[in-house]
Amino acid sequence: MRAHGVIGRLAFALAERSEARHPGEALAVYTTRVDELVFAGGNGNYEEACRLIAGMARLRSAEDQAGHAGRLRVRFKTKRNFIKILGG
Repeated sequence: MRAHGVIGRLAFALAERSEARHPGEALAVYTTRVDELVFAGGNGNYEEACRLIAGMARLRSAEDQAGHAGRLRVRFKTKRNFIKILGG
């Protein structure tokens, strides 16, 4: 998706539809969206980001998912409400 210049809502829609065939690409799109939501701030955005993060678990191993969540906790440690909603 990114290799073809697809961005924004279209990329997200394509990621949802291509998870089974291209989980790595879908994860990359979802990760970008999580970053956008957390940087934007606000509990609504944090909740949406956490829903996305939870959904990403079906596309990777439990170990990779735990590592990703840990990296988010470190990266966004100043976003206390996000960390609280994330569960850490």
